[in-house]
Amino acid sequence: MKLEKAALRKEVIKKRLELSEQQVKSAEKYIAAAFWENTPEDVAVLHTYIPINNEASTLAIIDKALKLGWKVVVPKTLPGRKLKNLVLHSLEDLKEERFGTLIPNVEEEYTGTYDYVLVPGVAFSEELGRMGYGGGYYDTFLSQHSNSKKIGITYSLQMNDNLPLEEHDVKMDHLIIAPVNES
Repeated sequence: MKLEKAALRKEVIKKRLELSEQQVKSAEKYIAAAFWENTPEDVAVLHTYIPINNEASTLAIIDKALKLGWKVVVPKTLPGRKLKNLVLHSLEDLKEERFGTLIPNVEEEYTGTYDYVLVPGVAFSEELGRMGYGGGYYDTFLSQHSNSKKIGITYSLQMNDNLPLEEHDVKMDHLIIAPVNES
């Protein structure tokens, strides 16, 4: 199964990296509209990733959540499949970290609960399955926050109904699937 997952990861990431800036921006608008259409604007706590390497973008969601006064928290990867969760006050004050991820320059840790968790992935299935990058960071984190609403954020080209899932893979509660023209 590891070889199957590795081959699928390589194939999907290659397709994702081939997306144009226009395709990524268009998808970002779609993702934000879909999120806010189904999410009350009452102040909440949002855990989200900051996209890298053409990941489906959460930036428009983050921007609006900050303007609404939400607490926005982003992950910092640590050894041992652990995440340190940092409060984000601005998208302007970031530094590059491990794996090329972006985190706040000032590391203010958050240890509370989350209303919503926006989850990146390499591939997703209609049955709400998720295949990540293989490190197990999100599966570990999500299993510790089972009461949070887990929303997979993805492009249509990342959907795969033959996803090789394992017992420890945490399913999403909902997917936002941004259509992209794969030409």
